[in-house]
Amino acid sequence: MNFIILGCQKTSKKIQKIDNKNNTTLLQPNTVEEESKFKARSLAIRKKLAAVDLEELDSWWRPRKIGDPHKYLLPVILARLSLEDTQIGELYNQEKTWKILFELDKDKPSLYHFRSYLDVRIFFLFREKMPSDVLASYKNQLQRPKVFNWIKTGTENHMFMHRASGLALMNGSGWPVEDPASEATNEAWLRAELNKFLTIGQGEFHSSVYYGYSIGGLLNIYDFARDPELKELAKGLLDWYAANMAIRLSWGTAGGAESRGFDRYTWNTGLSAVAWMWWGEGTEAAEKMGDGTARLALPAALSTYRPPEHLRALARKQVPLPFQLRASHPIYYSYSQGNRLWEKFYITEDYSLGTLLEPTRSYQVEGTINAQYVTYKLVVRDPEGINNAVVGLGGTYHGPQATGRSPGDQYVQQKGAVIFQLILSDRDLQAGVPAQSHLVLPKRYGEPKKYKNWYIWRIENIWLCARPWSGEVSLQPLSRKYKEYQAMVAKGKKTAWVTDVARVADIGDVESLKQALDKTLVDDSEWESQGRLSYLSLAGDRIVMTYQQDGAIGDAVVNGEKIILKNWPVLESPYTKQGLYSGLLEVDDPKLGKWQLRGKLMGPEWE
Repeated sequence: MNFIILGCQKTSKKIQKIDNKNNTTLLQPNTVEEESKFKARSLAIRKKLAAVDLEELDSWWRPRKIGDPHKYLLPVILARLSLEDTQIGELYNQEKTWKILFELDKDKPSLYHFRSYLDVRIFFLFREKMPSDVLASYKNQLQRPKVFNWIKTGTENHMFMHRASGLALMNGSGWPVEDPASEATNEAWLRAELNKFLTIGQGEFHSSVYYGYSIGGLLNIYDFARDPELKELAKGLLDWYAANMAIRLSWGTAGGAESRGFDRYTWNTGLSAVAWMWWGEGTEAAEKMGDGTARLALPAALSTYRPPEHLRALARKQVPLPFQLRASHPIYYSYSQGNRLWEKFYITEDYSLGTLLEPTRSYQVEGTINAQYVTYKLVVRDPEGINNAVVGLGGTYHGPQATGRSPGDQYVQQKGAVIFQLILSDRDLQAGVPAQSHLVLPKRYGEPKKYKNWYIWRIENIWLCARPWSGEVSLQPLSRKYKEYQAMVAKGKKTAWVTDVARVADIGDVESLKQALDKTLVDDSEWESQGRLSYLSLAGDRIVMTYQQDGAIGDAVVNGEKIILKNWPVLESPYTKQGLYSGLLEVDDPKLGKWQLRGKLMGPEWE
């Protein structure tokens, strides 16, 4: 896969970085002001991580036989080394830092993913300063038999961390590689990944937990590879990641569907930590991030990569709202089975809502990511920018928090309204699927107001309206683990919900909301006999769902049009477009115009 990056700039200055050593020119469109803010965020992250007690960490992992100690120690080591020439760096004994790094390699010499994405960055940034015994340990990573470890497999993020970092070391170090086939294998894999992303999308799509790790590996190639084509390969992949983050980013929370994770936080997951480095404001978020999150911002904080400027306003949601996104995704590892999961995402000035359709009614709990899908996520913007509210809805096969792909869950979404149904068969019950569904929301918003069959919460600047069908409905604490959350529990082998969201800016008080709800229309006359529900929403959309008892996705009709999932685009919204199998990602910024990333197969070309 080769690709062409096209873009136009109307108002920005270009900051040019020339890497004389590698004779490579990288052009990064950005403004001086934005770059200054980026450097402030970078310093804040590095100061935070450097302040962690490294000696205590070094003592902590050994008696506990922690399998991946580099995951915890390398962020602190890298942060301290990066501050060496600053006043803050004087607080830390760099000789002791290098000694801990050397002993860590000596006691845990294996190469693995959680090590490689930071370890390789340490090598390139400080190879001229590191002690000779530490330098020798890096050189050994390209010699037999250790070099063979660079082609290890694993989950998608494992391979991006490890293979991309290994490729950067092989290509950028200038040292002999004792197994050139490993270098070629990793490059071929990355080219296949870009081809996949630009044709059918990503298996580990929009993962709030793992995006930061994958991006960390790719940044090593972008920053340190000597081959300009490899740098461009990394940039293509990074731009694709950035576009998918920007379109769904909801004020510091990864909005919408996910394949692995469920972001309930604000600027405090792997994905949002990287997003904060690229598009955040101020430095306060760094202080509130957990150390485990901050370490995933560190590679971006020390990288020369900047996302296309066309994504900045979109990520910050400084574009005309609302808008709706359709998207499709492939099976996790497949390079050919695209259009196998389907997503809708809707965002306004005050909330975003996303749902995901997955085509199996599976009871598998091991060797699967079913438990890690996000099938319903409502993110409500905190006007103070501190703590967004996040709401989930679904069955509880994978836990009371209603995350994961619970067997039997079926959704239909249009804008801010969703119909959900769960009708369990004898087979479902025998497999252990709980006869209940949960609407999960933060406990701090208290009990709902009841109006007719509706339960109503005021959550910041929105109204959440929920109408359940169930033999028994009650509000309960969620669990000890999720003590800050509560669940409206609908019990029974046959449950359903309509949820609808309205902005306070549009419907200002409870009485006005009641009048608006009176104008909606629910038809459940055929629910008991056929599993059919019809709803005319607050926004005026008519949504009809007929439950598929032996299937996984309900039959849906929206505004008189049957929903056909075949050949859904990888991305389709007013601001991002990528047709299925098209090889072309387009971003349209209202002020800057269009930007395009196009993939081309390297092979015969006929004229």
